[in-house]
Amino acid sequence: MYKVLIPKTISNTGVEYLLEKGCEVIIGAPSSPDDPRLEDCDAILPGGKSRIKYDKDVLDRCRNCKIIANFSAGYEHVDAVYAEQAGIYVTNAGTANSNAVAEHTLFLLLACAKNHEIMSKAAYTGSFSIRATVFNLELQGMTLGIIGFGNIGQRVAKKAVHGLGMKVLVYSPSLTKEQLPEGVQLAADKDEIYRIADFISLHVPLTEETMHMVSKEQFDMMKPSAYIINVSRGGIIKEEDLITAIEEKKISGAGLDVFEQEPLPVDSPLFRYENIIISPHCAANTVQALENMELYAAKDIWRVLNGEEPEFPVNHPEKNRMQGKPDRRISND
Repeated sequence: MYKVLIPKTISNTGVEYLLEKGCEVIIGAPSSPDDPRLEDCDAILPGGKSRIKYDKDVLDRCRNCKIIANFSAGYEHVDAVYAEQAGIYVTNAGTANSNAVAEHTLFLLLACAKNHEIMSKAAYTGSFSIRATVFNLELQGMTLGIIGFGNIGQRVAKKAVHGLGMKVLVYSPSLTKEQLPEGVQLAADKDEIYRIADFISLHVPLTEETMHMVSKEQFDMMKPSAYIINVSRGGIIKEEDLITAIEEKKISGAGLDVFEQEPLPVDSPLFRYENIIISPHCAANTVQALENMELYAAKDIWRVLNGEEPEFPVNHPEKNRMQGKPDRRISND
């Protein structure tokens, strides 16, 4: 039978699916890169905060592994390029949490527009006179700039256009005008979004190219009335420069679900500002998304172990390790 290592289960949906298929499921995080369980498993189902970094050395030890199926959208803990060379598929959760993260993006956007932190504290302290000095924004007719137009970015755009009446301007390197849905315009480059948008939402993976993609140069381009939203990965925004931009009133605020260091230190300067709305990396933490994330990953594992293509690959091995391997599936005879 196939052996599947699941360092941490989040809903048991994937575990139950694989057990029904006759797999041996091993639950528990590897204690180190030398953990013998890594050498013997046919597949691994880790999450976005994996304790183990699946780099070249670790992947070489995973000699039987055919697929690493992540239950998260991010997969920065896996060297997907080397895995491809080694014949190992790497997949992510695909669309499993797309709607949850898109909804959370709009939550942060609305929280910024409605001065949620300021208004909430005023209500709790009985300071209703704040209505005479602090005014909120209506989003209808305002411009939302979206950088990265995958599953989540597309859902955010649709909800913003049809639900809030916003104008949406997007940038993604491979995107063409013909691929855009109704009500969405294509930006010539990222700089156009930084210059024009009232709200900017980031939906890109964390890579060497996107690390600190938004820093002083970008904040200097933005309108003083603009807000930036990040529900993708910490590190895409250079937090030191964000704080400077807030202090110098280069932008009006931010909505953040992800951070360079998690959990945030108790003395983080991000806590000082009421116009920085913070949530604890929980955008995907809905009941529905958590169930789907593990299940989608498990289904891709079963596809690959049966010689099929995964539904949500992030790499494309020319020759997968399943080819020419003996069948280890449990017999039904």
